[in-house]
Amino acid sequence: MSALNVTREGGIVLLEMAEPGSRNALSDALKAALSEAVHDLTGDPEVRAVVLTGSGGVFCAGGDLKKMLANHKAGAVGGAEDITPRMTQLHGWLRLLRDLPVPVICAVDGPAYGAGLGLALTGDIILASDRASFNASFCKVGAVPDANLFYSLPRMVGLQRAREMFYTGRTVSAEEAQRIGIAMEVTTPEALLPRAMEMAAMMTEASPTAFALTKSITARSLDLDSEALLTLEAQAQSICLSSRYHQDALERFTRKLPPRFDFR
Repeated sequence: MSALNVTREGGIVLLEMAEPGSRNALSDALKAALSEAVHDLTGDPEVRAVVLTGSGGVFCAGGDLKKMLANHKAGAVGGAEDITPRMTQLHGWLRLLRDLPVPVICAVDGPAYGAGLGLALTGDIILASDRASFNASFCKVGAVPDANLFYSLPRMVGLQRAREMFYTGRTVSAEEAQRIGIAMEVTTPEALLPRAMEMAAMMTEASPTAFALTKSITARSLDLDSEALLTLEAQAQSICLSSRYHQDALERFTRKLPPRFDFR
């Protein structure tokens, strides 16, 4: 069986991690499948949105700790030089997923722990079931946060709260996750995936070019000053307002027709 189920519904791609027996831990097979899927999505003009979720009531339990222990016992970890290539591979596809020019919605049911939390926070929107839970428990196994959490978590919850989560490794409930900004909405487990697919469909109703530019600029909005953002805004708007899509949308708006979404 595949570690990752990939299905398409129109322009929406659903990525479902499918190793619930290991709590969808990031095994070599699952990481390879995610890497392949994300590389396939990159540059695919038919993709308009991505929904990432888990299975069996689990989003992702993070790193494969049993495999890590086995590697140590087998003498496969001699020093930092043995770990760096693995981190580089992880960061490679995580970066591609984070930077896809289409909406990425993560539907979290059950645990999103460790690197699984980092994976969830690559999404533009995080939806959670009422039995979802989140933690950054790296400190409990003598590790530092990874999967881009040093960047993403402080921007979601603030530096003080991120440090508290890093330092304690405590578990955050779905209700608290919504309150502190990790999850945007909380639903029942049964309603979670339909809500994610509904939201993804809503987000495809826009110019792909305008969406890609909006996503790219907002990704930098907390790092740049106002003047730099004004420059990016002017450049992006110049591209959009001179596009065929914009002209067609204006024409259809004035005629009280719905916009078209089949060209850029």
